[in-house]
Amino acid sequence: MKKEKVIEIGVLLGIIILAVIVVVVAGNQRKNKTKTETENKTETESQMESDSESESETETAPADKESLDADELVEENFRQAGITEYEKIDLEDYESQAGIDLSEYVSYRFYYDSDGLKIEGYFSAPKDLLDGQKTSCLIYNHGGNQDYGALENIETCFYAYQLHTICIASNYRGCGSSEGEDQFGGADVDDVVRILDLCEQFSYIDKDAINMLGISRGGMMTYEVLSKDERVHKAVVVSGLSDCFMSYEERSDMQTIFDSLVGGSPEEMSEEYEKRSATYWADEINTPLLIIHATGDEKVSVAQADKLTEALEQAGKTYEYITFDGNSHGEIRPEDGEKIKAFLEGQEQEEDSEKNNVK
Repeated sequence: MKKEKVIEIGVLLGIIILAVIVVVVAGNQRKNKTKTETENKTETESQMESDSESESETETAPADKESLDADELVEENFRQAGITEYEKIDLEDYESQAGIDLSEYVSYRFYYDSDGLKIEGYFSAPKDLLDGQKTSCLIYNHGGNQDYGALENIETCFYAYQLHTICIASNYRGCGSSEGEDQFGGADVDDVVRILDLCEQFSYIDKDAINMLGISRGGMMTYEVLSKDERVHKAVVVSGLSDCFMSYEERSDMQTIFDSLVGGSPEEMSEEYEKRSATYWADEINTPLLIIHATGDEKVSVAQADKLTEALEQAGKTYEYITFDGNSHGEIRPEDGEKIKAFLEGQEQEEDSEKNNVK
Protein backbone atom coordinates (compact mmCIF):
# COMPACT_ATOMS: atom_id res chain seq x y z
CA MET A 1 0.00 0.00 0.00
CA LYS A 2 2.76 2.35 0.94
CA LYS A 3 4.61 1.39 -2.21
CA GLU A 4 1.62 2.29 -4.40
CA LYS A 5 1.32 5.74 -2.73
CA VAL A 6 4.97 6.43 -3.34
CA ILE A 7 4.50 5.59 -7.03
CA GLU A 8 1.45 7.85 -7.30
CA ILE A 9 3.31 10.74 -5.66
CA GLY A 10 6.26 10.25 -8.06
CA VAL A 11 3.97 10.24 -11.06
CA LEU A 12 2.24 13.38 -9.82
CA LEU A 13 5.56 15.17 -9.31
CA GLY A 14 6.65 14.18 -12.81
CA ILE A 15 3.47 15.59 -14.29
CA ILE A 16 3.93 18.84 -12.37
CA ILE A 17 7.57 19.20 -13.48
CA LEU A 18 6.60 18.50 -17.10
CA ALA A 19 3.86 21.12 -16.92
CA VAL A 20 6.30 23.67 -15.53
CA ILE A 21 8.74 22.95 -18.35
CA VAL A 22 5.99 23.35 -20.93
CA VAL A 23 4.92 26.68 -19.42
CA VAL A 24 8.49 27.99 -19.32
CA VAL A 25 9.19 26.94 -22.89
CA ALA A 26 5.93 28.45 -24.10
CA GLY A 27 6.69 31.68 -22.24
CA ASN A 28 10.13 31.91 -23.78
CA GLN A 29 8.69 31.32 -27.23
CA ARG A 30 6.12 34.07 -26.72
CA LYS A 31 8.84 36.38 -25.40
CA ASN A 32 11.10 35.66 -28.36
CA LYS A 33 8.20 36.12 -30.76
CA THR A 34 7.27 39.45 -29.15
CA LYS A 35 10.91 40.58 -29.24
CA THR A 36 11.20 39.61 -32.90
CA GLU A 37 7.95 41.37 -33.76
CA THR A 38 9.07 44.44 -31.82
CA GLU A 39 12.43 44.46 -33.56
CA ASN A 40 10.78 44.00 -36.94
CA LYS A 41 8.31 46.75 -36.15
CA THR A 42 11.09 49.04 -35.00
CA GLU A 43 13.08 48.35 -38.16
CA THR A 44 9.97 48.94 -40.29
CA GLU A 45 9.14 52.18 -38.47
CA SER A 46 12.75 53.35 -38.76
CA GLN A 47 12.74 52.62 -42.47
CA MET A 48 9.43 54.44 -42.85
CA GLU A 49 10.77 57.43 -40.90
CA SER A 50 13.93 57.39 -43.00
CA ASP A 51 11.89 57.27 -46.21
CA SER A 52 9.67 60.06 -44.92
CA GLU A 53 12.70 62.20 -44.04
CA SER A 54 14.17 61.57 -47.47
CA GLU A 55 10.91 62.58 -49.12
CA SER A 56 10.75 65.68 -46.93
CA GLU A 57 14.33 66.61 -47.76
CA THR A 58 13.56 66.14 -51.44
CA GLU A 59 10.56 68.42 -51.18
CA THR A 60 12.31 71.21 -49.24
CA ALA A 61 15.78 71.11 -50.74
CA PRO A 62 16.56 74.17 -52.87
CA ALA A 63 16.85 73.64 -56.58
CA ASP A 64 20.31 73.10 -57.97
CA LYS A 65 21.23 76.49 -59.45
CA GLU A 66 23.03 74.83 -62.33
CA SER A 67 19.77 73.10 -63.31
CA LEU A 68 17.80 76.35 -63.46
CA ASP A 69 17.40 78.26 -66.70
CA ALA A 70 18.32 81.96 -66.85
CA ASP A 71 14.84 83.27 -66.01
CA GLU A 72 14.42 80.90 -63.08
CA LEU A 73 17.84 81.79 -61.70
CA VAL A 74 17.19 85.53 -61.88
CA GLU A 75 13.79 85.18 -60.24
CA GLU A 76 15.11 82.89 -57.51
CA ASN A 77 17.81 85.44 -56.70
CA PHE A 78 15.23 88.22 -56.62
CA ARG A 79 13.19 86.31 -54.06
CA GLN A 80 16.23 85.45 -51.94
CA ALA A 81 17.16 89.15 -51.90
CA GLY A 82 13.67 90.06 -50.68
CA ILE A 83 12.40 91.29 -54.06
CA THR A 84 8.85 90.05 -54.49
CA GLU A 85 7.58 92.35 -57.24
CA TYR A 86 9.14 91.83 -60.65
CA GLU A 87 8.18 91.16 -64.26
CA LYS A 88 10.01 89.81 -67.27
CA ILE A 89 10.26 92.20 -70.21
CA ASP A 90 9.61 91.15 -73.79
CA LEU A 91 12.57 92.31 -75.88
CA GLU A 92 11.05 91.77 -79.33
CA ASP A 93 10.14 95.42 -79.88
CA TYR A 94 13.59 96.62 -78.87
CA GLU A 95 15.17 93.95 -81.07
CA SER A 96 13.32 95.21 -84.12
CA GLN A 97 14.06 98.86 -83.33
CA ALA A 98 17.77 98.33 -82.68
CA GLY A 99 18.24 95.65 -85.32
CA ILE A 100 20.05 93.30 -82.96
CA ASP A 101 19.47 89.74 -81.78
CA LEU A 102 18.50 89.62 -78.11
CA SER A 103 17.22 86.06 -78.03
CA GLU A 104 20.02 85.13 -75.61
CA TYR A 105 19.33 88.00 -73.21
CA VAL A 106 16.93 88.41 -70.30
CA SER A 107 15.51 91.66 -68.99
CA TYR A 108 13.38 92.45 -65.93
CA ARG A 109 11.75 95.35 -64.19
CA PHE A 110 11.65 94.99 -60.41
CA TYR A 111 10.91 96.98 -57.28
CA TYR A 112 13.08 97.13 -54.18
CA ASP A 113 13.05 98.94 -50.85
CA SER A 114 15.24 101.97 -50.14
CA ASP A 115 14.71 103.98 -46.97
CA GLY A 116 11.15 102.66 -46.82
CA LEU A 117 10.35 103.71 -50.39
CA LYS A 118 9.44 101.40 -53.27
CA ILE A 119 12.04 102.05 -55.96
CA GLU A 120 11.87 100.87 -59.56
CA GLY A 121 14.87 99.03 -60.96
CA TYR A 122 15.88 97.36 -64.21
CA PHE A 123 17.99 94.27 -64.84
CA SER A 124 19.39 92.92 -68.12
CA ALA A 125 21.95 90.20 -68.79
CA PRO A 126 23.32 87.83 -71.40
CA LYS A 127 22.12 84.32 -70.57
CA ASP A 128 25.62 82.89 -70.86
CA LEU A 129 26.68 84.96 -67.83
CA LEU A 130 23.99 83.26 -65.73
CA ASP A 131 25.50 79.78 -65.94
CA GLY A 132 26.37 79.46 -62.26
CA GLN A 133 29.77 81.11 -62.45
CA LYS A 134 30.25 84.44 -60.69
CA THR A 135 30.91 87.36 -63.02
CA SER A 136 31.26 91.15 -62.98
CA CYS A 137 28.32 93.51 -63.33
CA LEU A 138 27.66 97.14 -64.21
CA ILE A 139 25.46 99.51 -62.21
CA TYR A 140 24.18 102.22 -64.55
CA ASN A 141 23.25 105.66 -63.19
CA HIS A 142 21.06 107.62 -65.59
CA GLY A 143 20.90 111.36 -66.19
CA GLY A 144 18.01 113.80 -66.08
CA ASN A 145 15.72 114.67 -63.21
CA GLN A 146 12.31 113.53 -62.10
CA ASP A 147 10.56 111.96 -65.12
CA TYR A 148 12.91 113.61 -67.62
CA GLY A 149 15.46 110.92 -68.35
CA ALA A 150 13.64 108.23 -66.35
CA LEU A 151 14.74 104.71 -67.20
CA GLU A 152 13.13 102.05 -69.30
CA ASN A 153 14.57 98.61 -69.95
CA ILE A 154 16.26 99.86 -73.13
CA GLU A 155 19.21 101.37 -71.26
CA THR A 156 20.18 98.31 -69.24
CA CYS A 157 19.63 96.07 -72.25
CA PHE A 158 21.79 98.34 -74.43
CA TYR A 159 24.75 98.22 -72.05
CA ALA A 160 24.31 94.51 -71.37
CA TYR A 161 24.55 93.95 -75.13
CA GLN A 162 27.28 96.48 -75.97
CA LEU A 163 29.57 95.58 -73.06
CA HIS A 164 28.45 91.96 -72.66
CA THR A 165 27.80 92.34 -68.97
CA ILE A 166 25.06 92.11 -66.39
CA CYS A 167 23.58 95.61 -66.11
CA ILE A 168 21.41 96.86 -63.24
CA ALA A 169 19.97 100.35 -62.79
CA SER A 170 17.75 102.37 -60.49
CA ASN A 171 15.05 104.88 -61.27
CA TYR A 172 15.97 106.98 -58.26
CA ARG A 173 13.17 108.15 -55.99
CA GLY A 174 10.86 110.58 -57.72
CA CYS A 175 11.78 109.19 -61.16
CA GLY A 176 9.61 106.92 -63.28
CA SER A 177 7.31 104.87 -61.08
CA SER A 178 9.52 105.09 -57.99
CA GLU A 179 8.05 106.51 -54.81
CA GLY A 180 9.40 109.61 -53.05
CA GLU A 181 10.74 112.91 -54.33
CA ASP A 182 13.78 113.52 -56.50
CA GLN A 183 16.50 115.20 -54.43
CA PHE A 184 19.05 115.48 -57.24
CA GLY A 185 21.98 113.95 -55.41
CA GLY A 186 20.62 114.07 -51.88
CA ALA A 187 19.16 111.06 -50.08
CA ASP A 188 18.39 109.52 -53.48
CA VAL A 189 22.04 108.42 -53.60
CA ASP A 190 20.93 105.76 -51.11
CA ASP A 191 18.88 104.20 -53.91
CA VAL A 192 22.10 103.45 -55.80
CA VAL A 193 23.88 102.18 -52.68
CA ARG A 194 20.96 99.81 -52.16
CA ILE A 195 21.56 98.42 -55.68
CA LEU A 196 25.12 97.68 -54.54
CA ASP A 197 23.68 95.73 -51.60
CA LEU A 198 21.48 93.71 -53.95
CA CYS A 199 24.36 92.92 -56.31
CA GLU A 200 26.29 91.43 -53.41
CA GLN A 201 23.38 89.07 -52.71
CA PHE A 202 22.96 87.75 -56.26
CA SER A 203 24.64 84.36 -56.64
CA TYR A 204 25.97 85.01 -60.14
CA ILE A 205 27.70 88.35 -59.36
CA ASP A 206 31.29 88.60 -58.14
CA LYS A 207 31.04 91.15 -55.33
CA ASP A 208 34.66 92.16 -55.95
CA ALA A 209 33.89 93.09 -59.57
CA ILE A 210 30.94 95.48 -59.29
CA ASN A 211 31.51 98.38 -61.70
CA MET A 212 29.60 101.61 -62.24
CA LEU A 213 28.72 103.87 -65.18
CA GLY A 214 27.23 107.34 -64.76
CA ILE A 215 26.12 109.76 -67.47
CA SER A 216 25.39 113.48 -66.87
CA ARG A 217 23.46 113.69 -63.55
CA GLY A 218 24.35 110.01 -63.18
CA GLY A 219 28.00 111.08 -63.02
CA MET A 220 27.22 113.16 -59.94
CA MET A 221 25.42 110.18 -58.41
CA THR A 222 28.40 107.97 -59.20
CA TYR A 223 30.93 110.33 -57.60
CA GLU A 224 28.80 110.60 -54.47
CA VAL A 225 28.54 106.82 -54.15
CA LEU A 226 32.31 106.45 -54.60
CA SER A 227 33.01 108.97 -51.85
CA LYS A 228 31.07 106.97 -49.28
CA ASP A 229 31.30 103.36 -50.47
CA GLU A 230 34.44 101.55 -51.65
CA ARG A 231 32.68 98.42 -52.91
CA VAL A 232 32.74 99.72 -56.49
CA HIS A 233 35.64 98.13 -58.37
CA LYS A 234 35.92 100.63 -61.25
CA ALA A 235 33.82 103.53 -62.49
CA VAL A 236 33.22 105.29 -65.80
CA VAL A 237 31.70 108.77 -66.04
CA VAL A 238 30.54 110.30 -69.34
CA SER A 239 29.59 114.00 -69.51
CA GLY A 240 29.43 113.94 -65.75
CA LEU A 241 28.17 116.74 -63.53
CA SER A 242 30.93 117.37 -60.99
CA ASP A 243 30.39 120.99 -59.87
CA CYS A 244 26.85 122.16 -59.15
CA PHE A 245 28.00 125.73 -58.50
CA MET A 246 29.31 125.88 -62.07
CA SER A 247 26.19 124.24 -63.51
CA TYR A 248 23.97 126.78 -61.79
CA GLU A 249 25.88 129.62 -63.42
CA GLU A 250 26.28 127.95 -66.81
CA ARG A 251 22.65 126.98 -67.37
CA SER A 252 19.87 129.40 -66.55
CA ASP A 253 17.34 126.74 -67.61
CA MET A 254 18.56 124.52 -64.76
CA GLN A 255 18.34 127.12 -62.02
CA THR A 256 14.67 126.46 -61.35
CA ILE A 257 15.41 122.73 -61.15
CA PHE A 258 18.25 123.30 -58.69
CA ASP A 259 16.15 125.67 -56.59
CA SER A 260 13.32 123.14 -56.43
CA LEU A 261 15.21 119.87 -55.95
CA VAL A 262 18.20 121.06 -53.89
CA GLY A 263 16.17 123.55 -51.89
CA GLY A 264 17.51 126.92 -53.00
CA SER A 265 20.30 128.76 -54.78
CA PRO A 266 24.03 128.19 -54.17
CA GLU A 267 24.08 131.28 -51.96
CA GLU A 268 21.23 129.93 -49.86
CA MET A 269 22.28 126.26 -49.81
CA SER A 270 26.06 126.29 -50.32
CA GLU A 271 26.62 123.21 -48.15
CA GLU A 272 24.11 121.17 -50.16
CA TYR A 273 25.70 122.23 -53.44
CA GLU A 274 29.13 121.28 -52.17
CA LYS A 275 27.86 117.82 -51.14
CA ARG A 276 26.89 117.29 -54.77
CA SER A 277 30.15 118.63 -56.25
CA ALA A 278 33.01 116.13 -56.51
CA THR A 279 35.49 118.89 -57.35
CA TYR A 280 35.42 119.79 -53.63
CA TRP A 281 36.15 116.32 -52.27
CA ALA A 282 38.02 114.48 -55.03
CA ASP A 283 40.47 113.23 -52.40
CA GLU A 284 37.68 111.02 -50.99
CA ILE A 285 37.39 109.01 -54.21
CA ASN A 286 39.60 105.91 -54.22
CA THR A 287 38.01 103.97 -57.09
CA PRO A 288 39.88 103.98 -60.44
CA LEU A 289 38.07 106.30 -62.86
CA LEU A 290 37.64 106.67 -66.61
CA ILE A 291 36.25 110.12 -67.43
CA ILE A 292 34.98 110.95 -70.95
CA HIS A 293 33.76 114.40 -72.02
CA ALA A 294 33.12 116.32 -75.25
CA THR A 295 34.95 119.64 -75.41
CA GLY A 296 31.87 121.49 -76.66
CA ASP A 297 29.29 119.91 -74.33
CA GLU A 298 26.63 122.58 -73.78
CA LYS A 299 24.77 120.87 -70.93
CA VAL A 300 27.71 120.08 -68.66
CA SER A 301 30.82 122.04 -69.59
CA VAL A 302 34.15 120.31 -70.08
CA ALA A 303 35.50 122.89 -67.62
CA GLN A 304 33.87 120.85 -64.85
CA ALA A 305 35.72 117.72 -65.93
CA ASP A 306 38.96 119.71 -66.21
CA LYS A 307 38.53 121.02 -62.68
CA LEU A 308 37.78 117.56 -61.31
CA THR A 309 40.74 115.86 -62.98
CA GLU A 310 43.04 118.58 -61.65
CA ALA A 311 41.77 117.82 -58.15
CA LEU A 312 42.20 114.08 -58.72
CA GLU A 313 45.75 114.68 -59.94
CA GLN A 314 46.62 116.74 -56.87
CA ALA A 315 45.20 114.01 -54.63
CA GLY A 316 47.24 111.32 -56.41
CA LYS A 317 44.21 109.35 -57.57
CA THR A 318 44.09 106.80 -60.39
CA TYR A 319 42.12 108.04 -63.38
CA GLU A 320 42.12 108.38 -67.15
CA TYR A 321 40.63 111.39 -68.86
CA ILE A 322 39.49 111.35 -72.49
CA THR A 323 38.16 114.41 -74.30
CA PHE A 324 37.03 114.71 -77.90
CA ASP A 325 35.88 117.52 -80.18
CA GLY A 326 32.15 118.02 -80.52
CA ASN A 327 29.17 119.40 -78.62
CA SER A 328 27.44 116.12 -77.83
CA HIS A 329 26.24 115.31 -74.33
CA GLY A 330 26.20 111.78 -72.98
CA GLU A 331 27.52 110.33 -76.22
CA ILE A 332 29.55 107.13 -76.15
CA ARG A 333 31.38 106.84 -79.46
CA PRO A 334 32.26 103.35 -80.76
CA GLU A 335 35.92 103.86 -79.84
CA ASP A 336 34.88 105.00 -76.37
CA GLY A 337 32.75 101.89 -76.01
CA GLU A 338 35.79 99.75 -76.75
CA LYS A 339 37.84 101.76 -74.28
CA ILE A 340 35.19 101.38 -71.58
CA LYS A 341 35.01 97.64 -72.12
CA ALA A 342 38.79 97.27 -71.95
CA PHE A 343 38.95 99.47 -68.84
CA LEU A 344 36.30 97.48 -66.99
CA GLU A 345 37.84 94.17 -68.01
CA GLY A 346 41.21 95.23 -66.64
CA GLN A 347 43.05 95.83 -69.88
CA GLU A 348 44.22 99.28 -68.82
CA GLN A 349 47.54 100.82 -69.59
CA GLU A 350 50.22 101.20 -66.97
CA GLU A 351 49.32 103.45 -64.04
CA ASP A 352 51.47 106.33 -65.30
CA SER A 353 49.61 106.30 -68.61
CA GLU A 354 46.25 106.12 -66.84
CA LYS A 355 46.89 109.42 -65.15
CA ASN A 356 47.52 111.23 -68.41
CA ASN A 357 44.93 113.48 -70.00
CA VAL A 358 44.29 111.61 -73.25
CA LYS A 359 42.72 113.79 -75.96
